[in-house]
Amino acid sequence: MRKVVGIDGTFLKGQYRGVLLVATAQDGNGQCYPLAWGIVDSENEDAWSWFLTQLKEIIGDTDELALISDRAPSIKKAISTVFEKAHHGACAWHVAQNIKNKFKCADIMGSYWSVVNAYRCEDFTGYMIEISNRYPRVAEYLENEVGFEKWSRCHYPGLRYNITTTNMVESLNSMLVNARDFPYVALLDVIQEKMSKWWNDRRIVATAITTPLTPSRES
Repeated sequence: MRKVVGIDGTFLKGQYRGVLLVATAQDGNGQCYPLAWGIVDSENEDAWSWFLTQLKEIIGDTDELALISDRAPSIKKAISTVFEKAHHGACAWHVAQNIKNKFKCADIMGSYWSVVNAYRCEDFTGYMIEISNRYPRVAEYLENEVGFEKWSRCHYPGLRYNITTTNMVESLNSMLVNARDFPYVALLDVIQEKMSKWWNDRRIVATAITTPLTPSRES
């Protein structure tokens, strides 16, 4: 399992409202590997600090660990407080949405995703020059307000591999779209049932593997 963990929260719509916080990684087959779930009153610094403290008990804290989230101030501050060694990265999709909403320049997205995914600094610089020539305010935003090291692959101080967004967390949230209306206990029952089925299905697949790598990597 890669040491890249996506974290996010989704609003609950039942009688008592609240927010479901989720942390997930990816297994060797590129599938979601949920690590922790937590129900809190709202997305605030105290709630995230509590959740991340519990997560740290499970996965530890190392400079090889990457934590990917949106740029909400409460998450950023909680991560910096709880995880002293891990590197925090911004979800590139959320940064893209901010660019489109703030600067009204959806036509720059092709260049933006090229610069996000660039492996070499030379390629990164070339794409950034292109963005700067067309939208200097966007380039300034990416460099000074967000920071290259938060969203770009080649400038990230740790290893985030090809995981540039929190899509793996969004997949879990979409799986629970109907259960978000349920009372807390019923919601947790749904999560337990789905996770039990996932692990059993994956165990069956894993026991049948005869190749050195997982199916998705072999293909």
